[in-house]
Amino acid sequence: MSNKNQQHTNRFITRSTHDARTASKLFLALLFFVCFSVLSTAQNRYTAYRPITTTPITTSVADDISDYTASHTAPIHWETDYEFALETAETSSRLLLIYLYADNESDIPAELAALPVASACQRFDTVVLDNCLVRSELSRYVLLKLPVDTKIADENGVETTIYALPGFEHMIGHPGLVVIDFERRNKPYYGKVVGILPFMRGVAPTAEQTDTFLGLTPGKLTQRTLIYAVRTHPDRPQSTDGEPAPVVMQAATDHALYQAERGVLNHYNFGARSYQVKEVLGEGGMPAEICAQSQSGEGLFEGAIACMRAWRYSSAHWSIAKRSHRYYGYDMVRGKNGAWYAVGFFIN
Repeated sequence: MSNKNQQHTNRFITRSTHDARTASKLFLALLFFVCFSVLSTAQNRYTAYRPITTTPITTSVADDISDYTASHTAPIHWETDYEFALETAETSSRLLLIYLYADNESDIPAELAALPVASACQRFDTVVLDNCLVRSELSRYVLLKLPVDTKIADENGVETTIYALPGFEHMIGHPGLVVIDFERRNKPYYGKVVGILPFMRGVAPTAEQTDTFLGLTPGKLTQRTLIYAVRTHPDRPQSTDGEPAPVVMQAATDHALYQAERGVLNHYNFGARSYQVKEVLGEGGMPAEICAQSQSGEGLFEGAIACMRAWRYSSAHWSIAKRSHRYYGYDMVRGKNGAWYAVGFFIN
């Protein structure tokens, strides 16, 4: 081969190698961008205060509910009388689900006027409530649908906003779902609000999040709200896959209360607490505990999300929160400083 031809061949090989390297770099950059976008989207869906969106309701069902399937069944029957629904749930020993909704933006409080609240409710009505798994969970409840500006008469006959009722204040004026437990007469939370799912920042929950909320473990409001935050985290932690043993739940409650009363975050007396729990269970096992604190002034719902996010960003806490345990307990208590103190306690 002549020198001229050899040089031409070398240049061709060099150019091909350079092109291949360039293409490889572009592919890796594109792959990194896609992965980052997916992770950012997952965290964004999980955050309590998600970005405001004014996009018309054009997103497909598949975008909102992943692998969940729309059912397109008959319209849901909602009661519209508060007292009647309350009595029905009590006499039938069932859970009461209250959907506080807004038909148009003028129905909502002034502090929420900048949010697309009515659009969120419309999306919830037309997409989420048409999901087959959500429909299946709804069958367990007495269903009540009320406008967000509903007034309720108290025991003295004085009308007050529904958000002034005990437990409803945690909705902080947002539309969304409220659960009252009339199912478990022997529990201290009987007849009380045990679940809230506010449509934060004008964004409705997905069908998967709603299905999770409707199927939560029985318990009081603070326990169930924190468990919801765990189960809806995009990284799918498994620490609530085991059995919610009452003594383990109480251990979490007691230590959350201890921290809230003192305004401190610690694992004080963990050894004694673990020993007492194992004594009641009548069996051994390795105990574990995670603690977190929200910012002062955060509401219950966003406080639970914040505590779960704190655990995710701590490798030591996340190593416990992400794995399954034989028994688990979660609870949170608000301190005098306005912060929420959350505890997860586990026995393996």
